[in-house]
Order: sequence, then structure tokens, then C-alpha cells
Amino acid sequence: MIRRTFWSIVNHFIGFILYCFISAYLVWSLINIFLNIGTHIPLTVGGMILNTLALFVEVFGFVFALYFAMQLIDGVLKVGEISYEVEKITGKTKVSVIIPIHNVQASVLEETIKGFNLQTYSNFDLWVADDSPNEDLRLACEKVCEKYAVKYYFEENKRFKSGMLNIVIPKTEGSLVAFFDVDHIPTSEILEKFVAIMEQYPEYSFIQAKFGFRNVENRLHVWEAMGLMQAFCSENARRKIDTVLYNGTTAIFRRDDCFPIPEEKMTEDYDLSLNLIFKNKKGYFLDEIGSMSLVPDTMAHQISQSFRWFTGQSGAMFDYAGRLVKLVLQRKIKLRQAIDIAFSSFLVVGATSFYTLSVLYSIIYFAKIALVRAWSLGHIWLIIITLLTAIIYLATITATTIYSMNSASFPLKYWHIPFFLSFGSMISPFYIIPAFKGLIGQNKLIPGKTKWNKKIPIFRIASVFTVFGLFFLYLTVDSIFQQVCYYYTLGFCYYTDPYRNFFFLLFALVGFTLTFCLPFMAITKKYFKTKIYEDKHIYH
Repeated sequence: MIRRTFWSIVNHFIGFILYCFISAYLVWSLINIFLNIGTHIPLTVGGMILNTLALFVEVFGFVFALYFAMQLIDGVLKVGEISYEVEKITGKTKVSVIIPIHNVQASVLEETIKGFNLQTYSNFDLWVADDSPNEDLRLACEKVCEKYAVKYYFEENKRFKSGMLNIVIPKTEGSLVAFFDVDHIPTSEILEKFVAIMEQYPEYSFIQAKFGFRNVENRLHVWEAMGLMQAFCSENARRKIDTVLYNGTTAIFRRDDCFPIPEEKMTEDYDLSLNLIFKNKKGYFLDEIGSMSLVPDTMAHQISQSFRWFTGQSGAMFDYAGRLVKLVLQRKIKLRQAIDIAFSSFLVVGATSFYTLSVLYSIIYFAKIALVRAWSLGHIWLIIITLLTAIIYLATITATTIYSMNSASFPLKYWHIPFFLSFGSMISPFYIIPAFKGLIGQNKLIPGKTKWNKKIPIFRIASVFTVFGLFFLYLTVDSIFQQVCYYYTLGFCYYTDPYRNFFFLLFALVGFTLTFCLPFMAITKKYFKTKIYEDKHIYH
């Protein structure tokens, strides 16, 4: 534990130095922009505005990348981990387990129920909460529940998953209430571990366990599984600052802390987590596999889920920003917690900020506006920032890989890493849409109108991205040409400002990732097919 604490301190010290560096870079650059220092081409008001906007996006992306890397490193170190003893449980604590289902295949439900029959803890009852409109699927699931003596409850419900849970929770009797998704087969000792921690640590309102993956069979599955490993790794770090988040499944709550669950939100789990933090209640992340889940079989299904998750997560700032500031000013929650909540909500916005930056750079480039930054090193600053950002991303990938391999949640190999990076770069443009939809408040689930997971027109969107990618590839070639013209002063080339000539670094990155969006989606559609779920039951 002492060794972990030492390396965590080192991690935060290095992060503090980098934060000081980027803060100095921001202030220094702002001074130069508004005083027109370091450029032979005076900036107009428009030039100052564009330089300032681009600068803030640069710093915004850098800060988010650094924060995430530090958090993942703390996650690998398992800061805030506690010990517990299952031998000391009383056996008197009643647990009510709820599995919400909607148009689910009976075979998937039966596998999960069998997992609960193997639990080492016996004082629990199992509820299946069904609001399926498909009568055939409903009857099949009911028969499975009868076969295993599971409590089956059906009621028509238009209020989505949280609405169904709010209907069933009051009908249960357990002092602890656990939630599992239908495709999450529990490990045999998970309820016993949950109860042990809840009995021995009364300060925790809930416990979130991580889950493994039982269908990792191809590159797409590896990418999806590693993405979730990143989320679990960051949860490890959140234990230290009491901002552990509920992930919607494989979790247990004290009865009074899980009801009512926020309704009509795309991420009811995230909203419930924030409501508990605002009440100074905290959760614990159990860095042990609590269930074995299924990752989506197709890219279309993954994007559909991600659209809902990221819209809801960024939309939390639309809903709670004012409340969050008020609680900090009233000292009802810690500033460190507020920063972490804001980071979590803006994570996807920060991760895709280089696309916004590329748009601003392209405007500056076409308008022939000098890019003014911290004076004395001139355009070298752009190279320094780019290299530091690359190092930070390398630290992020390294931490994710170490954590994934130590977790043994799925069979990860070193040669999977390039696939993880390439898949992530091709899919990241899609996340711009849900992130910004959430920021403008489009994170609501409207009964009778909104679908839980809806089909996304991925080929239409990918086609638009590819067109933009070709445009940025043109900018890449043109900016490299201007670079050559400047340094070799060829007779047919006009004089350009040297600040502009390093834009090709970002133009090339954005150009390649966007251009190959459409071919990438076509390839994934051909090679990754639905195997477990029937496609017609995925979207509802």
C-alpha cells in the first residue's frame, strides 16, 4: 500500500508540473495574441478571436488527456482499495436481485438465472422485471422463470428501464438491492462479496463491480472490451475522491439509496450516481469480476449504445452544472469531486476536441492569419504541445493495456493494441455528435417518442465524414507545399508566415481518420455479424 501511495504521489507531481506548463503556455500565448508579439503580420480583431478560440481548444484537449492519463495510472495502482472478509458475514442480510428485461431471448435470460443458482450466498431472492411488448418473448421468459422458481413480474411500462425498476423495487423486501443486466452471468461469489463489504463498511451506499467478457472472439470485441476496461480502470482511481460511478449493472445498493431511480434520462445510472454524490454519499468500486457479459456483436449496435451513453453523460452538465457550482460554493461537496464530475461529463467532448481544433486551424489557414503563440520559440511550441500530447496518449494506452492484462477479463494479446488504436481512431468522429447533443440538452428519453437504443445512420454519417476527410487531406498536401515554399523560397511561391506551416501535422491526422470512416464501416459490416442476439431485438 505504501508503494502504491508513493507512485501515486509521483504521478500527481508529474501531472502538476504539466498543468503548470500548460497554464503558463495559455497565459503567455494570450498575452502575445493581444499584444501582437512574435509575428510580423499584425492580427486583426478576427485574427485575435480565432487565435484565442484555437488556443483554448488546444489547452482544453491537453488538460483532458492529461487528467485521464493520471486517473488511469492511479487506477492501475489501485488507490483506495479496501480489504474485506467474507468469512465474517452474518448471513442475515437479505438481498433482492432485479434483472430488468425488454424483448429478451429466453435463452439469454436462462443462462443468467443459472448463474444465480450457483451463488455461494443463499439469503437472496431473484426478480425478473419484464415490460416486453412482444408476447412470444414474454411468455418464453415467464416459462424460464417458472422453471427455476424465479419471481417474474410483468407490467406495461413506457418509462424505460428506470421506470420498470421503480415499479419493482418497492415490491422487494431485501435491505440490499442488486441490479444485473440480462446478459451478465454472475460469478458464483459476487453476492457474498457484496454483502461482506456492505456489512463491514456501512459508509458505502453502493458497490459497483467490474465485469468480464465471454464472447471476445474478434478484433471488434477486443476494442469494445478494452474501452470498458478503461472505464473500470478510472473507477479504481475515483475511489480515492469518492466519485465512484454506478454503471447500470453488476452493482448493489442500500435500499434507501437506490429509489427512486432518475427517469426519462438516457443514462439513469450516471444521474443516480451524481444525485448520491450531491448528497455526500459514496460508492465503492470492487475491482473484481462480478459477472461475465456480452459485448455487442456488430459495430452498428456498439455505436447505438455509445450514442445513448455519451449523449446522456455530456447532457448531465446541461442538467446539473448550476447545482454543481452551488454545492461547491456552499462547501457541500469538495472542489476535487466537482472537477471529477465535470471531467466525466465532458470526457468525450475533450477526447474529440482535436476535430474542433482542426476546423479552427483550417479557417486560420485559409484566411492567411498568423498563428500566434508563446513568444521566443514560435511555431516550435506547436511541436512541443503535439509531442507532449502524444506522450500522454501513450501513457493512457500503456495504463489501459496493463490494467486489461492484469484483470484477465478477456484474452488480450500485445498485438491487439494496434487494432484498438486503429478502431478507436476510425470510430471517434461518430462520438462528436452525441457529445454535443448532450451539451444542448438533448439527453431526455421521451415516452412514446424516444427509443432506448435506436439505429444510427452510420453510412450516411460516415459518408459526410469521408468528404471532410478528403478536404483535410487536400489541406495537408497544400500546407506541406507551403512549408517547402517558405523554406526554399521558390520563385513561384508567395511568402507565408511560418506559424501556419505546421498545420499539416493535425490536418494529416484528421484527414486520414475521417477519410477512412466509410471504408471502415463497410468492412466492419461485412465481417462482424450478429451471433447471439437476433438483430430485430437489439434496438427497442
